[in-house]
Amino acid sequence: MQNYLLVTCEIIIVIVMPLLALYLKGNWSLRKVIPALMIIPVIWYFTYAPLHELSHAAGTYLVGGKVIDYRLIPRFWLGEFGGAWATPGGFTQSWQQLTSSAFPYLLDIVCLVVAISVFRRGFSRNPFYVGLAFMLLCLRPAFDFVCESIGFLTGWKGDLYNMQQIIGPLAIGSFILISIGLAIYSTSSTLILFVRFSKHENGQYRIGTINSAIQKGATNEHDR
Repeated sequence: MQNYLLVTCEIIIVIVMPLLALYLKGNWSLRKVIPALMIIPVIWYFTYAPLHELSHAAGTYLVGGKVIDYRLIPRFWLGEFGGAWATPGGFTQSWQQLTSSAFPYLLDIVCLVVAISVFRRGFSRNPFYVGLAFMLLCLRPAFDFVCESIGFLTGWKGDLYNMQQIIGPLAIGSFILISIGLAIYSTSSTLILFVRFSKHENGQYRIGTINSAIQKGATNEHDR
């Protein structure tokens, strides 16, 4: 388990700060932004570990293995705020272990690529839905790569360590660099798109409201 202070800093930098940037630079009212900014990190906190471990389980069953033991959420009722796992078994080949260990990160890559392509077409005007989609498809995968990579580089024997035992240090190093690069590009480009979209949509809405008010005023004046 990584140091709690280090993980807290990672959460602030990778999850909280991009959300702050999205809402502070976007053209939404504070009345709508503040609840979203408070709720979305909580949603991330309670869904991150289950999604990650269920991805391991899916990869395990996909290659014919089985999950021997698992915990999807920390035991908050006992004062635990970290600790979730899915222990695989039944493997006879190294590629099965590799698939099980790598499956969450393959899904993360899919999410980041989907964000790059899908969000270019526009999205909801609602800041909560925008932030939630941003978190699920960009920030959650980015945190996966950043947290796991820092843990690996500081000696934590987690998923990336297990993958390195099979594919070697050069391949795992390349995977880390490419994945973090993709996460940075997907997150930053999506952030810029959402901010521009919010300003354009809200600007158009305000112009429409003003024009409607002018037309209504002109109609009233004409009736007099």
